[in-house]
Amino acid sequence: METAAALFVTVPFSKLTIKQICEAANINRNTFYRHFVDKYALLEVMLTESITRLFNQVDLDDFRQHPFQVIATMKFSAEMSILDFQLNDSLFQDIFDSLIFKILQEFTTDQDFLWSLGNMYIIRLWNHSLAKPYTLHEGYPIFDQMFNERKFPDNLDH
Repeated sequence: METAAALFVTVPFSKLTIKQICEAANINRNTFYRHFVDKYALLEVMLTESITRLFNQVDLDDFRQHPFQVIATMKFSAEMSILDFQLNDSLFQDIFDSLIFKILQEFTTDQDFLWSLGNMYIIRLWNHSLAKPYTLHEGYPIFDQMFNERKFPDNLDH
């Protein structure tokens, strides 16, 4: 998992192969398959562990008001750079979006909170459509403003 995480910094998930992971980890493919069915299972375990660990630290009331700021200020800078890089990969994005909803459902049954995840997704789509998208670290004030006002900015000099 450590080797895969290191590779996630430079190789989009959709392009990453089990062969690359095994070679970088200096393990046999059979060793990989003893632990994981495929690279999707590996990613699910890694994301579930990371997201669960991080959200155990989160004040859900604060998250409801400023979700992007909470995420941007969490103590996981290495994971954040991986996330910023990998969210440009549509395959990773689909897996991440599905898992984050599944995991956060375990933290709360508040339906309004769960619907707010959809709003966050729409903001990410808006950002991704920009000619020069914001990273989470630089864009979280704008993202939180859109989240709270429920509207996109009229114009940006970005």
